[in-house]
Amino acid sequence: MNDHGNCDENIYREGCNHEAEPTIIATLRLDACDFLNYLVQRVEHTIAEYRCNLALYRVFYTALVRGNVMAKSPSSYALVYLYRVRSALVSPALLYCLSLTISLLLASSEVAAQGTPIEDATSADSAISYAAQIQEFEFEFGPLDRRLLEPLAGLADLQFERGDFDAAAATLRRQLQITRNTFGFEDSRLLPLVDSLVRAEIARSDWQQVADYLDLRSQIFIGSFDESRALEEDEELLNLEGVAARMELANALSLQSGWLMQQVALTPRRDAIDSFFDARELDERIFDLAEDVIESLESLSREDSSAAEFLLLTQWLPFMYRQSVNDYSLVQLLNAQSGFSYDTIDYLIRREGGAINKLSSPGFSARSISGPNNRIPMLEKGDPIGVGYLRDGYFGVREMDIRLSDFLERQLTAGASDSDLASTRQALAAAKIYRGDYLLLQNRGSGMREYREAYQLLLESGVDAVEVDGYFARPALIPATQLRLTFDALKADKSESECLPSFTALSDRLATLAAPSNDASAWAIELPHAEITARFGVSRRGKATGVKIGEVGAEDNGLRRAVNRAMKDLQFRPAIASGRSQRLRDQCLLFRIPVLD
Repeated sequence: MNDHGNCDENIYREGCNHEAEPTIIATLRLDACDFLNYLVQRVEHTIAEYRCNLALYRVFYTALVRGNVMAKSPSSYALVYLYRVRSALVSPALLYCLSLTISLLLASSEVAAQGTPIEDATSADSAISYAAQIQEFEFEFGPLDRRLLEPLAGLADLQFERGDFDAAAATLRRQLQITRNTFGFEDSRLLPLVDSLVRAEIARSDWQQVADYLDLRSQIFIGSFDESRALEEDEELLNLEGVAARMELANALSLQSGWLMQQVALTPRRDAIDSFFDARELDERIFDLAEDVIESLESLSREDSSAAEFLLLTQWLPFMYRQSVNDYSLVQLLNAQSGFSYDTIDYLIRREGGAINKLSSPGFSARSISGPNNRIPMLEKGDPIGVGYLRDGYFGVREMDIRLSDFLERQLTAGASDSDLASTRQALAAAKIYRGDYLLLQNRGSGMREYREAYQLLLESGVDAVEVDGYFARPALIPATQLRLTFDALKADKSESECLPSFTALSDRLATLAAPSNDASAWAIELPHAEITARFGVSRRGKATGVKIGEVGAEDNGLRRAVNRAMKDLQFRPAIASGRSQRLRDQCLLFRIPVLD
């Protein structure tokens, strides 16, 4: 050990000598020699106490000559170095010595690279603190102990903040491994970690990994909600006491459905179709949950139950509406290019009996070629493939209209207050607007009768006529992806700017499908997007005319063509004035399409 007695002292003191070894000088890039001397004195004191431990010296020197590498991923390298000298860290004083040295390297390199010394020093201190805590727990309890989860979570958050997504992904994977080992492979506590891994891989633009983690999320979700699935069959849940449990399950199913729809954009065509139908199955379960709760309202006592019934209706009808939106999405898939149409038809024919009847226009299915291998829908001019599924969507919205109409009649008979009647009239007006939208989507009517009835209901609810006129005066892209049951919520879907509200497409392959939206914080992910503006007119039937696509770079020409095709297929609710549809010119819509190259 005597041969190395002064080696550390020489290296540290040369850090302040601008004529010292070029490698060390270039690596550290330190100018604040006074502060360095203070730190050196603290390190020298500790080294002297432990007689310059050889293993510790080697780590110090390696860290010094690699300072420039550490600048790229400082927290990761700090972890590595602390881990490699675990055997040398025999006391808090020696641990402090090592942590202090690495902290010095982090702070100095980051100051030079980014020019924000205070923030970088704080970040470096936090990284070292987490790394030291992780090392301590590993040494005392082992590499898979649950106590590691908290410091690993803090380190991952710090890495995200610093933009070090490679390191964040590695830390999150370790969290996932420990959480699995502690709680099991299907525990719901794994879901937030997988969600964070999805965001990390999105930041790294590794779309295959994103798809893989979304698939893993589905597997975990299915296992973690087996107990809730059993509760769906429990008669007790049909009572009001069980509504909260069903609401929790419905929200979880909705979130997972959104994840599956996002996976459609990220996977090869056949895998994407499987993901879509997995999401469709979840929406069907959500619909059943909502329908059971709403049908149970018939067992409520009619005395003083009006407010409770209206609350449950407004809570659960949006869940039922999801099925209508999914029916529309299925039709878009059936009419998409890039092979989606054929593969989706094939999926339906093989798995749903009588699917050919819904794929064809009314009256044509009976005359279509019979047999299990028939995959040729027969259509009237203007009908999309799968028009029968649009009818299903319409019937779902019509049922909401009927339920709210019946409820309003009972309120009027019971002499409900003006405020209660106003709320119900606004909800019923929204249902009628959506009913008119689905008539337009089917090409089976203009929806004008429903729009006029909605207009009158809004006036009767006390909404100012100027506001109602303003709402109907601008076109709207239909169908709405979420059910809005108040006039304020309906207005929120409108834009105050020159253009209509922006439209975020699921992908360039499926540009007429809206990307999933969810108000839950767990859904706060953002794919990289290209933004393309389309200018057009809207006919009295709600179709885009004279479409002109804004200029884009050469690399975005494919996206430009996707927007142009989508504009021909999208349906708008036309502008309405004095109870009649109006043709409008010079409208614009901002398309946002994911860029996943």
